Amino acid sequence: MKVDHQLARLEPIVFNPIHNVNHSDWRWAPEGKWSLAQVVEHLAITMDVVAEGFEELQDNETMERRSTPAQSVMRHTMLGAGEFPKGMRAPDITIPNDDPDPELAAANFRMALERTRTLVETWPEEKQIGVYLHHPVLGDLNLPEWVRFHYVHCSLHARQIEKWLTWLEEEGKQKH
Repeated sequence: MKVDHQLARLEPIVFNPIHNVNHSDWRWAPEGKWSLAQVVEHLAITMDVVAEGFEELQDNETMERRSTPAQSVMRHTMLGAGEFPKGMRAPDITIPNDDPDPELAAANFRMALERTRTLVETWPEEKQIGVYLHHPVLGDLNLPEWVRFHYVHCSLHARQIEKWLTWLEEEGKQKH
């Protein structure tokens, strides 16, 4: 199942590139950018908020999707092409702390991922596709669409992590 594959890829997408980074470096960031710990915390918050939202809808029957035509186009473009539009900003609820604990951020990401996996494993398929949780830009998304969103979202931040690693390497060269 595509959803299972995308869920299985989330942790490696985020953590494989950074497995050798010192925890002290997780707090470093270029001017005006998030640190690695902030990126991981942001991803954890996002996934956790969505999992919590679906857990609250656990007793709901299938619903009608509520989305504007513009949201429908954006949803199909973003989830289909796998790209975030330029200038899309994180909702305030998902903004990380100024200096999150790296180990806690990583643990929270893994716990949020497990909450999401539990939903996918325990909800019948008709419920997964028939119950919706609202996204501020994309309109209502069902559980498989939210998993796709997380996959695209983590992939976007993985590209940012690659840039972050380049900046860190350049910063290290300047120190020597």
